Amino acid sequence: MVEVQLWVRPEVMELGVLPILPPDKVSLEMLSRLLQYAHDLGERGFPQMNYDTWKHIAVKKMGLSVECSMVVFFSCLLFSKLCPGRDHELEAALASATSQKERDRVMGSVEVWTMELIVLLYLHRVTSAHPRVIARQASLHTLTTDPWPNNNTSGSSTRKQLLEEKHGEFVREALPELLSLLAGHLQVEDTEKRKSSADRRTARELLGFMKTAGVLSVDVVRSLSFIIGASVPGEKSERDLLSVAMDTNNCYRSGYLSKKNAFQKGLFEQWLLQGLDWAPHGEWLCVRRGCRQPWPVVSLAPQSHHRLVASPNASLRMVYICDMMEGLTAHMGDEAPPFDLKVRRCSKSNIYILQPIRNAVIHKCHETRVVLGPVTGRLRLSECRNTVIVCAARSVVVADCRGVVVHTLTPQRPLLVGTRTQGVTLAPLNIHYPKLKHHMAKAQLQSHINMWNRPLHLGIEGVLSGACEVMNPEDFQLLVIPFTQTPPIDGRPPLLPPGLPHEFAKSVEEAGKYVSSFRAEVRDADLSPDQRAVLQKAIDAKFKSWLRETGKQRELDQLEKLAVTLKYERVAKTTAI
Repeated sequence: MVEVQLWVRPEVMELGVLPILPPDKVSLEMLSRLLQYAHDLGERGFPQMNYDTWKHIAVKKMGLSVECSMVVFFSCLLFSKLCPGRDHELEAALASATSQKERDRVMGSVEVWTMELIVLLYLHRVTSAHPRVIARQASLHTLTTDPWPNNNTSGSSTRKQLLEEKHGEFVREALPELLSLLAGHLQVEDTEKRKSSADRRTARELLGFMKTAGVLSVDVVRSLSFIIGASVPGEKSERDLLSVAMDTNNCYRSGYLSKKNAFQKGLFEQWLLQGLDWAPHGEWLCVRRGCRQPWPVVSLAPQSHHRLVASPNASLRMVYICDMMEGLTAHMGDEAPPFDLKVRRCSKSNIYILQPIRNAVIHKCHETRVVLGPVTGRLRLSECRNTVIVCAARSVVVADCRGVVVHTLTPQRPLLVGTRTQGVTLAPLNIHYPKLKHHMAKAQLQSHINMWNRPLHLGIEGVLSGACEVMNPEDFQLLVIPFTQTPPIDGRPPLLPPGLPHEFAKSVEEAGKYVSSFRAEVRDADLSPDQRAVLQKAIDAKFKSWLRETGKQRELDQLEKLAVTLKYERVAKTTAI
C-alpha cells in the first residue's frame, strides 16, 4: 500500500482568493446555473471556456465588472495545474498585438478549465476563506459559545492558529458541498418551475438521479487539482491528483470505478479527507518543523527574536522570515530551485533575496525595504506601512496597505484591493545585478512586457480610484545593491534596470550630469586648502543630516555590522581548517 500525501495548496488559498467578489454575486445557485449553462453551450463552455464566454457570463449573468472578470480569469490561469504556462503565452501574444481588435482576438482564444474556474469562484463565494473574515468569525464564535471566560478550562493554553490550519478546516467543511456542486448534484430549478406543480420529475427520472448522485466524473476529480496537491513518498516532484487517485495502488481506496471511468463519491471523499496533511511548502511545516537558514543576519535592536527558517522538503520549499527588528539579511542564490517566501512582522529592516522565487507574501511590515529576485507567480503585500518593495513579478497585489512604494516590472496590471489601501506609489524597477536577466529568463519574465504604470483598484463595490499614484521621473533613483555591484566609476554610466522607461532613464542621466557638473565646478574653483576644508565639512554635515532624516544611517550601521560578522565567520572557518 502506497501512502499518499495530500494537502491544500496554500498559494491558491492565500494568493488566489481576493476580496473583490461579493457573496451574493456568486451564490451557490449562481454557480450551479453557471455549470449548467456551460454544459448547454457545448464545446464553447465545457470542458474548457474561452474568455469571451466567461466575460459574457460574468457581466451579463452575474453582474460583475469587466475588470473583475479579467482578474478572476487571469488568477485561474496563474494557479491552474491543468494548463500551466498558458498565462505566459497570453502575455507574449498580447504584447505583440498591434491593435485593440487583435488584442480582443487574442483574449477570445484563451481558455481555462470550466470546473477550475467554478472552484475559484466557490472560494470567493465563501467569504470565510478571507483571513480577516476568518478571524472575525472565530471571535464571534467564541463570544456566542462562551460569553464569559471559564476558569475551569484555563489550564490548557490555546495557541493562535496558523492561516494554513484555518484553510484546511475550511476545505474539510466545504468539500462535500463543493463535490456536489461540481458533480451537478445541486440541481437548482427555476422559480416558475418550483411553483408549477405539474412540472415534477417522474419516478424513473428520480431513480436515475439517485444512481448518478453517488458518482463523480473524472473531470470533477481533475478540477480538484486546483486546490489539492498530491505527492508520493520517494518522488521529488508533485503529482497530479487524478493520476494518484487512479493509480492501481490507490484506486480501491479512492473509489475509482474503472469500468465506468468514474469515482464513487463517498469513498473518494473519505479517501481525500483522510489523506489531507500539511503542505510541504506550507507555513505549518516551516514554522513547526523548519530548519534554520544559514543566511547572514544582523540586528541593531537590543534584543532580536527574529526567525529565519525553511521547510524541510527540498523540492517544494518555503522560506519564512518573521519578527526582524532593525535587522538586515542578504542571500544571493545561484542555481537553487525557486521557493515560496513569506515575510511577516518585520520593522525597520532591509531584506535582500536575489534569486527566482515562486510566490511571495509580505505581511504587516513597517518601515522595511524588501528587495527580491523575479517572482514566477504572484507577489502580495498586505497590511504594510511605509514599506518599499523592489521586485519583478508576474502578478502584484497590494491589499490594505498605506504609504508603500512598489518598484516593479510586471506583465499584468498591478492590482489594489480593499478600501483601506491608500498612498500607494508605483514605480519602475530600479535595481540591476549581474544575474538579473538570467533570473528573469528562468521566471519567464520579459522586460518589454511591462504594465507597472496601469494599476487597477478593485473592491467589493467595484472599481475604486484615488489610492494610487505613479512616481514622478524626477523622484526616481537607482538602488545600488552593496553585495553584488562594484563601486561606480567616475564617467561611466550605471547599469540601468531592464524595462526602464525612457523618461526615467533620462532622469537618471540628468542626475548623473548634475553630480559631474558639481564636481567640475569645485575642481575649477581654484579653492585654497582652508576653503576646501570648510566646503568638505559643510558637505559632510549636510550628508550626515540627510542620512539621519531618511533612515539611511541605520542601513549603513547594519551593513557595517554585517561586514564585521562575515569577517569573523571567515576567520573562524580559516582557523578551523
